[in-house]
Amino acid sequence: MSEDKNENQEVFLNLKKRLNENLNDIEAATLLGNIYYDNQEPAQAIVYYRIALDIDPTLVTVRTDMGTMYWQIDNVAHAEEAYRRVIKEQPGFGNAYLNLGFLLMHAKNEIKSARAVWTDLITGWPKDPAAPKIRDLLVETMN
Repeated sequence: MSEDKNENQEVFLNLKKRLNENLNDIEAATLLGNIYYDNQEPAQAIVYYRIALDIDPTLVTVRTDMGTMYWQIDNVAHAEEAYRRVIKEQPGFGNAYLNLGFLLMHAKNEIKSARAVWTDLITGWPKDPAAPKIRDLLVETMN
């Protein structure tokens, strides 16, 4: 086993230990979710993201990532709900608009709806970091 793999395993085990010792360790829960996200293990990522969101439901990055994990396991309804909740609770969080648009376009074949979501971000928050990518997508999907 490589040294990097041993270090990663040690970090992982320490995070699990932290969470087992303190069920309210939001950082450990989020980091564990991120590890599973990065390792393409959506079901496990969702478990830890749910724990983090039970502690603090306002974590928009966590909820957006959880939506992406739901989409990866073909649970489009839960993915869409996660993205829409982020947009409702924190309008202007560009990644949620970006991901919701992709979901609408690719999973539901609703290009007009995707464009409407992206237009909402560009109109309301034109300086959001996701805005340039969304502008490109609006041009690419014009028909």
